[in-house]
Amino acid sequence: SPTSLIRSSYVTVEALRPRQCFRPLSSGSKSDEISDNADGEVADRHAKDQEITSREYVQTISELSKARLSALVVSTSSFGFLAAATPISYSTLAAASLGTALCSSSASTLNQIFEQDRDAKMKRTSQRPLVTKRVVGTHGAYALAGFTGLTGGVTLYLGTDPITTMLGVGNIALYAGAYTFMKPRSEWNTWVGAIVGGIPPVMGYTAATNGVGLFDIEAFLLGSTLFLWQFPHFFALSWMHRVDYARGGFQVRF
Repeated sequence: SPTSLIRSSYVTVEALRPRQCFRPLSSGSKSDEISDNADGEVADRHAKDQEITSREYVQTISELSKARLSALVVSTSSFGFLAAATPISYSTLAAASLGTALCSSSASTLNQIFEQDRDAKMKRTSQRPLVTKRVVGTHGAYALAGFTGLTGGVTLYLGTDPITTMLGVGNIALYAGAYTFMKPRSEWNTWVGAIVGGIPPVMGYTAATNGVGLFDIEAFLLGSTLFLWQFPHFFALSWMHRVDYARGGFQVRF
């Protein structure tokens, strides 16, 4: 009959129509596991990138302290000690050397704290620790400067004499204070920096003489020699990095 024919055709069409089957993913499906693993790998990679090694800490402290410059400062102090030609007290020499190194570290760290904005503008200093702030920030640098300055002063006071201590602590103020303040403001900063460089050998001499040789002609000659040496040194650096110094806004004499 016509009705049977229509019903049969409908059933045939329904049978031929493609069917889609959707199976809901369970919470523990393989897709979720892959996604979780990928997220974990990204997190581990990020944590590894942010991890700071002990070697980086040591390197950062070395850079803030300007370790190579501090070693040169200590060598001039030791030379001044030996130049006094007094019976050598190795404990006093060690105290003078260590105290000088710690004071130099403090002064260098404070200098970088105060100049970090200008350092960021210069190519030769753009990767300094306080510019990148990857390992230590300003507060950490202040802590380092305070610790080395305090321990340096105490070491000099207990191991040498008050005159040497005064010279060491005073040199921190002279370098981190007057010299750093004058660098962007006056070319006379070179003269102040030269005084800073001339003090360490005098410290060695006074440490060897228990403070009584401050006004000896030998102490004057030692300090004057290092004072005068600073000028060709500064002038050479100023000429080599004149573009960078101008970019940082420093007043230098060529």
